[in-house]
Amino acid sequence: MTALRICVLGSNACAWEIADRLDKAQVDVLLAARDGADDLRPAAGRRGEPSRVETLSGVRLSACNGQIGRFDLVFASRETVIRQTVSAVVLAESDERCSNQALYGLKPAEGILPLSKLLEAGFRPPAGTAPWKQVVFLNGLRTESQPAIAGDIMRAALQLQNEHGAQCCILTRNLKVAGEGLEALSREARAAGVLFFKFTNSEPTVLQAEDGSVRMRFIADPTGKEFQLAPDLVVVDEAVRPSNDALELARILGIESDPAGFTQADNVHRLPVATNRRGIIVAGPARLVGTDAAVEASNAALEVLIGLAAAPADVATAAQIESGRCVRCLTCLRVCPYRAVALDGRPQILPDACERCGICAAECPREAIRIAGLEHADLHRLIAAGPTTDPAGDSPLLVAFCCRRSAAPALRAAAADSCWTATLNIIEVPCAGGIAPEVILSAFRQGADGVLILACHADNCHSRHGNHLAQQRAQLSSAFLDRCGAGAGRLVFKTLASNMPAEAAAIVTAFSTTLHGLKSNAPSARTPEKELS
Repeated sequence: MTALRICVLGSNACAWEIADRLDKAQVDVLLAARDGADDLRPAAGRRGEPSRVETLSGVRLSACNGQIGRFDLVFASRETVIRQTVSAVVLAESDERCSNQALYGLKPAEGILPLSKLLEAGFRPPAGTAPWKQVVFLNGLRTESQPAIAGDIMRAALQLQNEHGAQCCILTRNLKVAGEGLEALSREARAAGVLFFKFTNSEPTVLQAEDGSVRMRFIADPTGKEFQLAPDLVVVDEAVRPSNDALELARILGIESDPAGFTQADNVHRLPVATNRRGIIVAGPARLVGTDAAVEASNAALEVLIGLAAAPADVATAAQIESGRCVRCLTCLRVCPYRAVALDGRPQILPDACERCGICAAECPREAIRIAGLEHADLHRLIAAGPTTDPAGDSPLLVAFCCRRSAAPALRAAAADSCWTATLNIIEVPCAGGIAPEVILSAFRQGADGVLILACHADNCHSRHGNHLAQQRAQLSSAFLDRCGAGAGRLVFKTLASNMPAEAAAIVTAFSTTLHGLKSNAPSARTPEKELS
């Protein structure tokens, strides 16, 4: 077995903790960062023990090619280009904080500090200035409060209150205390004398004089009492976002981000630290606000080692491109959610990256992609091998194409205790996005009265956009059935989670009722399916 070598990208506490844990597991580590971090060392290095961690500072990742087990990385420095080959990559970059000062209409002044600047100053006023007697914290009044920021504000207020004798007030709209220990922290701060003012339908009036001093006036909820404050220091909350380095690295690595740019998509299948690419892991503050470095490092190291310990993919089961039919349109390269298609003169499948979702094959305009067990002929046989309608013809025959991860378990659980009046043929596929229109219509050609396409909920598709592609094809096929006179109502698209058997039963029951009321016949074998292509 080839020796494992993991690249960790980042120079923060989480990155070094990951490197240390992999070092303890006797794994070689390449720790690379744009900035140097000479003051940080893996624990083994600090203890004077031999370390497997190699550092590469002052470099920028410019390219990443390959798949789990072998990623070819290209780093650029001021002097040269450095090429490295690793088994897996962990992105553990930092976030950055941006002051919300402008949102409150406040200009820079001696008595106004962003939260992070207060923390950097060690809670002490500049040399030669008087101690702060009254400190006001602004939290979530103009933007949504974040638990990590709320926690830092409460800890800062508590320290100023207890150790520096300042009277601290926290003005907040919705104080987020969902993070670990934050509820207890808020109680401790209140007990120490920190004043909390919560605003629901109003907010304080904040006025800044020409000399930079700030005055505030507000009506406290729910007492209705008016307060006027002239604090010595105003501490402004901050927005947290991934650093520019994190955004650039996510783009180069080809991993999905969430709407705010954090380096892990809002997808339950990615938790805790996985991405859409096998062998590329994300951890730390650029993945999620307020993460714990030790927990993130543990999850990342475990995910990497488990992933690399898995048996290599069987090349025969991965997607394969027929070179004689491929016209190099690059559709497969664009639609693959796992970055399992590489371009080397012509598109090639990376077998260890392929998840067999079938999206590339369903989208290929030349039908040049083959996946064992998921080819059209394979699915036609599954349709033909299923149950048929009863001799009396009273029970409609339904063919249900179901996502294996979500709808299939729900529908099978519902079928075990079903009371619907239908004969159901459940066909499980890795992803509903892999069902082509020709396969849908072949179900009608083989006698189905109705077809169900059951996919994952939005943002819960393992293949990212497989559910959306399945819905688009269902709409296309429904329109075609309507033009043929068969009736668009014979084809239904729904989304389900694996723990929704009751909803699955309701869908089948309602669809059966609809089909009982339809008088149109299913499309004949002479239906011109090619019109759909």
